Amino acid sequence: MLTIALPSSGPLYQSTIDFFNNAGINIERSSLRSYTGVTNLDRKIKIIFQRQSDISNSINNKIADFGVVGLDRYLENKELSKSKIVIEKMGYGKCDLVVAVPHKWGNINNMKDLANYSSEKKLKIATKYPLQTKKYFSGNNFKSYEIITTNGSVEVSPEMGIADLIVDISSTGNTIRANNLKILNDGYILFSEATLIANISSIGESKDKLESAKNVLRFIHGYLNSKKFNTIIFNINAKDETTLFNTLNKYRSLQGVIGPTIAKVYSNDQKNWYAVTLLVSNENLNEAINNLDQISAEGITVIKNKLVFNKIINIDKLLQK
Repeated sequence: MLTIALPSSGPLYQSTIDFFNNAGINIERSSLRSYTGVTNLDRKIKIIFQRQSDISNSINNKIADFGVVGLDRYLENKELSKSKIVIEKMGYGKCDLVVAVPHKWGNINNMKDLANYSSEKKLKIATKYPLQTKKYFSGNNFKSYEIITTNGSVEVSPEMGIADLIVDISSTGNTIRANNLKILNDGYILFSEATLIANISSIGESKDKLESAKNVLRFIHGYLNSKKFNTIIFNINAKDETTLFNTLNKYRSLQGVIGPTIAKVYSNDQKNWYAVTLLVSNENLNEAINNLDQISAEGITVIKNKLVFNKIINIDKLLQK
């Protein structure tokens, strides 16, 4: 049985449930106190709910095969991880790992200013992310600093005299500002969001697990693809299908992913109407509508897709070590 570990609470919990439900992988959890669940997509899949801090360990120890965590958490424990990122950006749970200093340091606004200040004083940096903090500060040529790892509220560290500045996760910046701190202009270490990780070895242990894993990835990518494309349906008067196809093919935005679907409309006005269906990317949508207006298309309808499956994503490759 394939096991998927999802956040049991916190900011990622509901957004992860919503994501899977929208992807056609409906999650059934009997109550918020229940630590297991199922999905009607595949009864050979088991859902477990855990703290984010425990999910990576579950993947490493083969307790779970797939897991959803923040990219920031994954990278902080990457060196000890036996897991692999399967989908790095799932489109939700977005936040930034930032460098923030006391607001009263008015003349320090970027990493260069901070580096100059550190030449006069050894800086103490409070964070829950020591690995990424060290990598970032070393990469910016800081020589004299001390990282103080804390599991408590990082933002209060400067006010309490525990540290001079902080490195922490921020979604809106409100908490940082509320604690009289400011984010440096270039103090963005990581743009994080929800990430799907997997233990490829455990997934490959059985044919059933592998098939269930492919099924999950197929629907997740189908949902992610649906956000990139729109279905356009319209009617148009034309001499015949070939003439209509040639007309549409003159416009890049009206060529579709593979091509347009053209069907005869048997109307009462004796005109030669056709119904056309196109899959158009978000970036080409405005151009497509303008082009349809130019060729006198009527009844133009834009439909938001729920799932879009295609062969662009190589599922087998994603599940290779």
